[in-house]
Order: sequence, then C-alpha cells, then structure tokens
Amino acid sequence: MEVAKRSYGVDVSSYQDTNVANYSGAKFVIVKVSEGLDYRNPKAQSQISTAKANGMLPMAYHYGRFSSNSNVAVQEGNYAVNSAKTAGLNVGSYLALDYEQGSGNETGGDAGANTTAILAFLDTIVSAGYQPLLYSGAALLKSKIDTGKVLAKYPNCLWVASYPVSGATSEANFGYFPSMNGIVIWQFTDNWRGLNVDGNISLIDLKTDSKPVAQPSKPAVKQSTPQSWVDDIGDTWYKEEGKFYPNGTINIRYGARTTSDIIGTVTKGDCVKYDAYSRHGGYVWIRQPRADGEPGYLVCRQGNDPWGTFK
Repeated sequence: MEVAKRSYGVDVSSYQDTNVANYSGAKFVIVKVSEGLDYRNPKAQSQISTAKANGMLPMAYHYGRFSSNSNVAVQEGNYAVNSAKTAGLNVGSYLALDYEQGSGNETGGDAGANTTAILAFLDTIVSAGYQPLLYSGAALLKSKIDTGKVLAKYPNCLWVASYPVSGATSEANFGYFPSMNGIVIWQFTDNWRGLNVDGNISLIDLKTDSKPVAQPSKPAVKQSTPQSWVDDIGDTWYKEEGKFYPNGTINIRYGARTTSDIIGTVTKGDCVKYDAYSRHGGYVWIRQPRADGEPGYLVCRQGNDPWGTFK
C-alpha cells in the first residue's frame, strides 16, 4: 500500500474512537499499540482493522520507557513487535518509537546513551520485519538524541512534533516547518480540524511491503508452520530453501554478523542457494550450505532494501 507525500494522517491511542473512519480526510493512521513492558492499547486491533477497511494506511507506535537502558530497549522492542502483531499490523508496516520525557521515560541523560538505546530498540523491530520510525519533539531530537547517528543507519525515519500555533488547525503551514534532515512525517497540531486528534502530514511517499495473507479460493493442502530455531548467539532462524541472485558484490561470512570473518564473495550474476534466513541487526541474512560442511552467511536485505532478487 502507498500514500503520496503531502497526505494528511492522524495518530490515535485509547483516548480516541475505535473506528478511525470518523477522521475523514486522513490517508494514514498511526495507532498506539503498547507502552513500556506492561501496557497494550485495548482499542488497537479495532483501530487498525477499521483503518484497513476504509483504505487508510495503518501504522503503529510504541511509547518507550527504557530511558537510556539498551537492554530494556531490546525487551521493549520485542514487546512492541508482539503487540503490533497481536493488533493485526502486518509485517512490513511502519512501527514507530515514541521517545519523549515523561510517563516513566527519562531523557535528561547523556545523548550518546539515549541514542544507543534508541538504536537497540529500532534494530529489534527491524529484525522482526517492520520499518522503523522515531518520534519526538523537535527540541528533544536536537538536544538529547544524536539524530545524525540514527539517520546514518536508518535514513528518513524521523516523525517530528512541532506545533506552529495552538488550537484547531486544518492544514500544515510550511512556513513553520521544523527544518531537520530525515523527516518522514511532521505532526503539526494536536487538534486537527477540531477533532481533538493529532494531525500529521507525510513528507515522502509512505510505502509498505506488507502482503495480507491470501485466502485460497478452493481447499488447499494444509501447510505446516515453518521450522525455526534460535542459534547460540540468540538469533532466530527460519527454514527456507531458495535461490538468491545478488545485484552486486556481497561478502560471504563465517557468521551472520557484519564483524564476522569473510570467507568468500558473490557477485552480480551468481546464484546463491540458501536453506535458512534470519532478521537481526537491521539486516536479513541467508545461510548458504557449503561443500566443507561449514555454512556461509550473507546479507540479502538491509532494512527493507533488497540486495538482489529471489527465485
């Protein structure tokens, strides 16, 4: 699904209606699915389903309470992923981290530690297949987060709040646009069209690569759940056999880490047969069986950008 740039959208939580169709004119809806490690929005599933039913692009956000603790950030990332899936948000959709001061989240510490924790959260949701966004106010983004470091890893991922005026507002006034790099969505009011809901505008085309599960038109053979396992370093792998054709030169490594030793390369035109894949650290890795019995590992996708084609 795709929403053109300069489209309007809303973000909602349990304070808003379960039926987001009431926000006429909104092309996308960002639904709060969770907060910390112990809260899920009870309206999230209905808000996402009504968005889908009314042709709106559904997205989601998680309110972080991990402050600058990277270990807790990973836990919250997993909680956000599970909450998003429970609410019906397709993998491949946008999933944002709401990082601001308050409600148990402390942002007043070191900007470097804040940024490291934020990236740990974003890495976790990207490993699960979601597209990352980082939400906060313009002032906090500039003073307490190293946005340059965040954007270096995840370009065009900022969802920025900055209100030119108070009160009901129907249209974004770009004369007051918060000039920053990497902004995808601008939240320009907390009372869009007098509906008491946050108003947003997209700065780029919003695209998701999620695909609803197709329903067979006639009885089909029941398929078993793909085999999966967790390796020794905590990464989840899924059994899948296929062929990958790289667009350029890619290193084959001893392990599924960008720091692992290089044991070979593949180039454009090569065919890589693989038997498993894993999402972690912002990449999708595939495992290549090799003649010596020791598999090789290579990246086939960074975030949602493929490095080749599959057959």
